[in-house]
Amino acid sequence: MRDKRLFQLTLTAVFVTIIMTMSLLPQIGFITVMPGVSVTLVHIPVIVGVFLVDRRNAIILGFFMGLGSMIASYIYGATAFDLAFQLPWISILPRMLFAWAAFEVVQVFKKIETIKMGKVILFGVVSLVTLFALFYGSKAIVTANAWSTYNGQQAEMYALRAEADQLESEDRDVEALAKRAEALVIELNLPTLADEATAKEAKIGGIVTPIVLFLTVVFLVAYYWFIEKHQGSFVFIPSSFILATIIHTVLVLSVVAIFKPAIFSMGFTDVISVIYGIAMTNGLMEALAAVLVGTPIIVGILNYTRKELI
Repeated sequence: MRDKRLFQLTLTAVFVTIIMTMSLLPQIGFITVMPGVSVTLVHIPVIVGVFLVDRRNAIILGFFMGLGSMIASYIYGATAFDLAFQLPWISILPRMLFAWAAFEVVQVFKKIETIKMGKVILFGVVSLVTLFALFYGSKAIVTANAWSTYNGQQAEMYALRAEADQLESEDRDVEALAKRAEALVIELNLPTLADEATAKEAKIGGIVTPIVLFLTVVFLVAYYWFIEKHQGSFVFIPSSFILATIIHTVLVLSVVAIFKPAIFSMGFTDVISVIYGIAMTNGLMEALAAVLVGTPIIVGILNYTRKELI
């Protein structure tokens, strides 16, 4: 029993070191794609650790992942979204919940794999999540790209009207009138921008749809190959990586929306749409990265030890 606790402690310390190193080295654990948009990779050692340690130590790994992101926010934070992670209830809390949820996902999926038709169930669940993610995620990307100019102009129009209201409250009527005139010009141009956005969305969609279909087939073939290669064993491993990663993305974005709603600058329904869109795009990329990196590690450990996971 004492040796088991020592083993758990050692494993936890190793993973904490990896997590903190990835978190604090620039462009390693959090890769900035564009200002305010990052691809997270530091969750991968957390999930790998979750397969190997108990529940308490899994939550500890989540704590240090959150701590690393909080410190990184102080060092590298450049946008409002980055700086939000200086708050521990945004950086640490969702990561601890993520680690706990990942642990439970691994345990549940491991049990499902042992029942009759369990492997089919896991294959169906992961395929369904991934296909929905590819379809709706690509749709969200296409829509955001096509309507970016329209949305930008609309936001500018609202900002000008807000400035005009402020100027009128200060009895600066001439300046306020000029702002309202600028807003009116933008408003009159919005129908034209909407037509252009609709046409652009259809054009880009025609290009993206075949790509999504191709990626879907590649995913299904690769997943089926993995199952066949391991004779139906270890199906729960990539399944756990995918679902745990998407849970992480949803948890983090939800906490930001709750405690820093001004970052999204939109209504509740739109925030839910944004969270879903990011989870199904950015989250899916992180999930696939986790599967590619983490699955061989866990399978290798299992094949080497020939023992059941803790």
